[in-house]
Amino acid sequence: MRKVNIREKNGQLYFERLTLNQRIQHVVIFASFTMLALTGLPLKFHHTWWGEHLYALVGGITWAPLIHRVSAVVQTLGFIFHFFYVIVTAWVYYLSPLKQKGTLTLKTGVLAFLSLPMIPNLTDLKELMAAMKYFFFLTDKRPSLVAHGLKEKFGYLAVFWGIPVIGTSGFFLWGESFFSQFFTGNVLNFAYIAHSDEAFLASIVIFIWHIYNVHLTPAVFPMGYAWLNGYMGEQEIVQYHYEDYAAAMKDAGLENKMKPLTQSYVYEGSFFQKAFMKIFMSVMFVSVIVSSYFISKVIYESVFVFGYQIVTTEPKHEVAPLAEPHFLEEILLEGETEKTFYRGYRFVQEKKVEDHYHRIELDIAPDHTSHCIKCHGDLPHGKSVHIRSFLNMHNLYFACQTCHIRPREDQERLYYYWSHRSDGTMVADPDIGDHPIDALDIKLTPCVNCTAKPAREDFDAEREEAAALMADIQEENISVPAKKEILKKIHATIAEEPIACAECHNKENPFLPLEEAGYPDHRIALVASDQITKMINEYEEFYTPTFLEPGVQNNHANE
Repeated sequence: MRKVNIREKNGQLYFERLTLNQRIQHVVIFASFTMLALTGLPLKFHHTWWGEHLYALVGGITWAPLIHRVSAVVQTLGFIFHFFYVIVTAWVYYLSPLKQKGTLTLKTGVLAFLSLPMIPNLTDLKELMAAMKYFFFLTDKRPSLVAHGLKEKFGYLAVFWGIPVIGTSGFFLWGESFFSQFFTGNVLNFAYIAHSDEAFLASIVIFIWHIYNVHLTPAVFPMGYAWLNGYMGEQEIVQYHYEDYAAAMKDAGLENKMKPLTQSYVYEGSFFQKAFMKIFMSVMFVSVIVSSYFISKVIYESVFVFGYQIVTTEPKHEVAPLAEPHFLEEILLEGETEKTFYRGYRFVQEKKVEDHYHRIELDIAPDHTSHCIKCHGDLPHGKSVHIRSFLNMHNLYFACQTCHIRPREDQERLYYYWSHRSDGTMVADPDIGDHPIDALDIKLTPCVNCTAKPAREDFDAEREEAAALMADIQEENISVPAKKEILKKIHATIAEEPIACAECHNKENPFLPLEEAGYPDHRIALVASDQITKMINEYEEFYTPTFLEPGVQNNHANE
């Protein structure tokens, strides 16, 4: 075991805690972790007031992903280096001496490895019991803490399960196009959950628990300097690592200068130091409670409220429809049977679906102006089993005509306009930026008769024409032949084949003029990537939010 060095400065003793090599490793790990947290947590909490602002500060959608990935590579390399550093250190200080003495066997080697400073042992349990007795006033004898107790070992060993979980899942998400060739879609969904939640837990541990214990604790407030110069002051080592302090003093022949364990620095210091300590402890307590609540809420809603439905391309068995969510209303033609004349589901009230579809919030609101919705509903897709949830999700920000109307033979192209879902008013040049389209309460619709960018009069003309046809078909005494003629006029512009996914999600010639519609370049690049189409075409299995597939039960639960 390496001997602890002691140095004296200005009449104070300082004890070596970290070597230069260890300090460099620590800086690399914590700096990369901090950048990962700053660029990752705003995505998890993008719906909060601080999430959007913090993400903008770290580069927004343009630079934050790059910073996140570079930091991930740096942290991974740092972790790999530290892993081999531990192996080499164990050999040099613990196994090699046994080999030189000729006593290295499997048993002695394992026992030597288990005696490494950061490996939990029986001493830690004794320390824990002594600390609990002291904290609960069962004894007035302060615990004699060792160099690396359970508190330090927990924080250190967390790296060995945290980084593999966060790193592996993160690289899966980074290279989803590559990994999707070998794994089904549910693996990437699990990777997202593991990456997001484990990173959130790690951030809580580091920024609250670790920072307080190492830097803001009373004995070293406002900061411990061991991570910078490698040395710990006598006051701190007496307070938190007395066993190590006693051993180092004896090795240096300074037993006569040893300070007693009875002295406590917890309630010493200035008024502001003590006040800050109490305030910080209160904030930490509340933060842990709030964080625990939200983690439990996410798990509960994922499992019991919405659930994840496994959707495959295999034929499904007939099942009874589920009781629909209260914000949906089934559309049936009056006087007819459900099986023959089912038309879909309509939103009847606003709903915010939080932390569900890949942890992306969806703002759902009834569309009071679309004439298609009146008959077909907001969730009309039911036949395309393996992608219907994706198609229904598009209905949140695309009008039905956007995917079901193609240019006429006498038209070179279609022109599009945005309109509010709530009141139907036209929205000229919306500021889309990085905002989710569903959160902007707008829908994209093609202008059937336009030969240029739609103006207000074009918008009004199309709406008036559609409204007149809908009014005619709803007349009480209209005959069946007349109704069929009106329906024929309403659907006259509908193409035989709807717009396919690959027609929009491609780089060469996308069907929708996204730049003209107001999408920024970086979002066009994301839409034009082949990842979405590749996912839909090649994945055999998806985990999808069941509310986007109303009336369908999870058949796999009983298989």
